[in-house]
Amino acid sequence: MLKRFGPLSLLLVVIFICFSSPGFPEDNEIRVKLIDLRGNRKIDTATLLSKITLKEGDLFSPEQIREDVKTLYRMGYFDRVEVETEGLEGGVAVTFVVHEKPFLVDVIYEGNEHLDKDKLKEKVPIKTDTFLDMEEINSYVDKIKKLYEGEAYYSAEITPVIQLVSEDQAVLTFLIKEGEKAYVRRVRMRGNQKFTDKELRKQIETSNYFWLTSWLSESGRYKEETLEADLDRLREFYLNHGYLQVQVAPPKVELSADKQWFDITFSIVEGDQFRIREIHYQGNELFDTEHLIGQTKSKEGEIFNRGQIRLDIMSMVDLYGERGYIFANVVPQLSPHIEDKTVDVTFQVTEDSEVKVREIHITGNDKTRDKVIRREIRVNEQELVNTKQLRRSFQRLNNLNFFENIEIIPEQVEPGWVDLNVKVKEKPTGTFSVGGGYSSVDRLIFMTEVTQGNLFGRGQLLRAKAELGGRRKTYSLTFREPHLFDSDISGTTDLFNSVRSFSSYQEKRLGGDLVLGRSFGEYVSGTVSYTLETLEIFDVQESAPDLIKRQAQKGETLTSALGFSLARDTRDFIFDPTSGSRNSISFEYAGTFLGGDNDYYKTVFDTSRFFPLWREHVLSVHGRAGYAVGINGNELPAGERFFVGGINTVRGFKFGKAGPITSTGEILGGNKELFFNVEYLIPLVPEAKIKWLFFYDIGRAFDDSEGIHFSELRQGIGFGIRWISPVGPLRLEMGRKLHPQAGENKEFIPEFSIGTLF
Repeated sequence: MLKRFGPLSLLLVVIFICFSSPGFPEDNEIRVKLIDLRGNRKIDTATLLSKITLKEGDLFSPEQIREDVKTLYRMGYFDRVEVETEGLEGGVAVTFVVHEKPFLVDVIYEGNEHLDKDKLKEKVPIKTDTFLDMEEINSYVDKIKKLYEGEAYYSAEITPVIQLVSEDQAVLTFLIKEGEKAYVRRVRMRGNQKFTDKELRKQIETSNYFWLTSWLSESGRYKEETLEADLDRLREFYLNHGYLQVQVAPPKVELSADKQWFDITFSIVEGDQFRIREIHYQGNELFDTEHLIGQTKSKEGEIFNRGQIRLDIMSMVDLYGERGYIFANVVPQLSPHIEDKTVDVTFQVTEDSEVKVREIHITGNDKTRDKVIRREIRVNEQELVNTKQLRRSFQRLNNLNFFENIEIIPEQVEPGWVDLNVKVKEKPTGTFSVGGGYSSVDRLIFMTEVTQGNLFGRGQLLRAKAELGGRRKTYSLTFREPHLFDSDISGTTDLFNSVRSFSSYQEKRLGGDLVLGRSFGEYVSGTVSYTLETLEIFDVQESAPDLIKRQAQKGETLTSALGFSLARDTRDFIFDPTSGSRNSISFEYAGTFLGGDNDYYKTVFDTSRFFPLWREHVLSVHGRAGYAVGINGNELPAGERFFVGGINTVRGFKFGKAGPITSTGEILGGNKELFFNVEYLIPLVPEAKIKWLFFYDIGRAFDDSEGIHFSELRQGIGFGIRWISPVGPLRLEMGRKLHPQAGENKEFIPEFSIGTLF
């Protein structure tokens, strides 16, 4: 039977039985001869008696009994508390009759589809094996409703139902009607004259619902905390354009009658625009004023920009921090002149004193060894603290990809000395992944990979990988030691076996390489490598290019090659960069004097640059140029030629199709390549590192007899989704050709890749 409980009421029944008998005292001093309890099953009698202040032998007092009843009721265990009295010889017997609440034995959720049971239990923990309490149940209802509102279900209805499964046991069921999600229908601006609604909406995170993207991202969601932050964003935008007197009122929020749509209105009083009249510096002794002027980009006569003022402060603080003055502080003081709409800016500098590192403490690394972390820290004990090097230490630790969270906190232990507390929270570095996909190169793909990026906590990498596609089968095993014998030299070895099917032949490669690397300074590194592999071309069809037929006649050939590379890398995070650049040049030489059959050399120059834009948008530009040629009368092996076209070169073209092609449509590859990629990345689900991207590619491969002509470069455009997953970047991209040639089409070509970027 289902029973709905309303608010519980206190029921006190005191029955005074006054007997006119010889055993009942006839005077007014009635004594309590006996106190008894009845009805309690789960609560110990002694515990309840200890709460009752009335004692045997006390004068009978209705007021005291009422207080004892209240005390018992406040324990929260009883629906009702009654009192019975019975006359005895020489006094009265008082019996407290308690009616215990049902014992809650289980909690059930019905109707919850968008929030699973585990999440509800996690966010709203409800204790079982306790007495049922309606006040608590009502608070649980409020919490569940708040939880649904946090997921945009503002029409959700939560009904608690209590079912007695025995005389003293109950099951609590929450009947949930989730309703539909509520979204932001429109965002309005009122009072803005200097900027359009569209310009202002770009500054805030709250946005109108759009069916194409809102189902995947949080666009169109209503969140109170986001609205509060949007107020600051609007104020900041106006302050960055000189409007010192701007006022942005809390937005007016209207929920539609069906609780499905929000209309939000921001009201703005813009005020006047101010320019900087004079800039002053006070308190600076270590650096003269001219030096500080060189650190600031704010100039007299320009429109006041609070964002630029902040950057100027950071620049000055960094200047002091690089000299060990890590507690230096710069505070801007503004003196507006209303009459001419100008403002004086005074940078008040508090230099403090230089600080050294006493000790470095590392915590949170349960698996990773101390030395793995310590060797990435660019500040040494007993040396001056350098804020630039502290930031670089954070970058290097982050680039290990071992940690979920990193904190580097200087703690002052005495004047002029700090302890550097490095706190890390480790994340899983071992991954096992199985997946599939599709690309224009390999058709259907099956992939499996086992990786341990922090082997035994030593910072070593071990990876086994297999890719099985319709046109390619690749197996590889990689081991990397970043610091051989605790030196500055890294070592990497790869073993690989691959078979690739082209339309008119197949290519098999089996071999391995050994790479030694070393850093030269903070951002520059170089490598020396040796590669030994066999190359075989087989199953050659009549339509194959003559080059392929000639190389197939050689049978299995051996390549023995030395390689050299030099790179400069300033990216903030190598797995998902938002700023910085990477420039590299590599050279590979294969010759018979190294014991191989193939003679050639290859040079590749590669460059990437990342530009952070507004609201975590990123613009990236990438370019690559390569040249390879056979020497000593030998042709360049087919596997060493450049194939432009596909997800890693020029998207919108199938593999190798943006390069030399025979009259029968066979790809040749080129001995020269040149291509550029421009990408615009937009956060889609920031917490999961999922992004939209839009791209423009241009490039081509050129044959031996061709020169590089920019007018012949092929172009492609498209879009995609990128996820920085634990096993590497997962890319799903669609590209199509610009200016297709005769016989080509403009259809979008899907591409899928995991584990690599440009």
